Amino acid sequence: MEEKILKIVIARLRKYGSEPINTEKLAEIRSDVFKATKTNKFASFSNVKKWVKAARNEMRKSVKPSKAAPAPSKKAPHKAERVSSKSSIDDFVAPPVSRKIEDSVNLIKGEAVPLQEVSLIKPTIVFDKVYLQSIKFEIAGIRQTMERVSRQLDRLEKALSSHGKDE
Repeated sequence: MEEKILKIVIARLRKYGSEPINTEKLAEIRSDVFKATKTNKFASFSNVKKWVKAARNEMRKSVKPSKAAPAPSKKAPHKAERVSSKSSIDDFVAPPVSRKIEDSVNLIKGEAVPLQEVSLIKPTIVFDKVYLQSIKFEIAGIRQTMERVSRQLDRLEKALSSHGKDE
């Protein structure tokens, strides 16, 4: 993909921020690309989505190296480090649950409603004249082909039998 297209799409994505991308925004991206490159005027939305995906990947790549995180050590952690990580797991406290949620869960647990089986309505199949007529033509075509093949097989069989008698 061209760098120019990527730069345009990245700029547009930064402008949108965390807003979801809908068809109107895809059309705006496509028009921005056309204005800048004079190509891809009628690019399909699937192509524009690919541009967006590539631009997002490029944005992620550019963010990761700038963090400059220290390289992980290949040595085993010291005993003190292991203890501190375990204690942080043990100290975990679940977030408080709303009283309304707790009441509704208890209500559902308290009700022992028996399961009911629901029968589904079977769809009605409608055959129209055109559909049935097309099937008739298909069958007629198959029959003609089978007759032609059987005649060719008969001719081949006669040729083989006469060839065997000549020798």
